[in-house]
Amino acid sequence: MEQLFSTIPAVLNGLGPNAEADVAIAFAAWRRCAGEQLSSRTAPIELKVKRLVVAVADKTWQRHLEELSPQMLVKLSDLLGPGVIRFIEFRVDPAALQRQ
Repeated sequence: MEQLFSTIPAVLNGLGPNAEADVAIAFAAWRRCAGEQLSSRTAPIELKVKRLVVAVADKTWQRHLEELSPQMLVKLSDLLGPGVIRFIEFRVDPAALQRQ
């Protein structure tokens, strides 16, 4: 699986601009970086201007994940290439978690 994700930056550069593909790949990369435990408690909901918005259940999760965001950004950069995602916003949105 790591080999598959390591080819993503080259594939994205070859495809050219494609917003839907960028969103799908960013969401998959989030799930990969977050792992099973965090993925069950978060939901990526938007990718806009290099900002990944991730839904969380409450303020406690929001604060905890904000502290972890630098580490998550490093992991995302390793998977997607540098600068694809520059900021992660954790938004309290329990309804988005239920829709996932």
